[in-house]
Amino acid sequence: FTRILVYPPSGPGALNIMGSDLNRLRPHEFLNDTLIEFGLKLWLTDLKEQNPDLAEQIHVFSSFFYKKLNNKK
Repeated sequence: FTRILVYPPSGPGALNIMGSDLNRLRPHEFLNDTLIEFGLKLWLTDLKEQNPDLAEQIHVFSSFFYKKLNNKK
C-alpha cells in the first residue's frame, strides 16, 4: 500500500498513514493503532490552539510504548 499522509509533517513521532489504514475506516472494520494515534495527535494539535495551558499537561504516547515499557528482558 502507498503512503497517504505523514502526520505531523515534520518532527519526532510522525505517523505514516497508509492506504491499508484507510481501509480500516470502512463500515464494520476496526480502527488500528495508527489511526487511533493519528486521531489523538490531531485532537491534541487542535487543543493546543484552543487551550494551550491544558494541552501542555497532556502527552500522547504511541500504543507501542506500553509494550516496550512492559518488556522485561
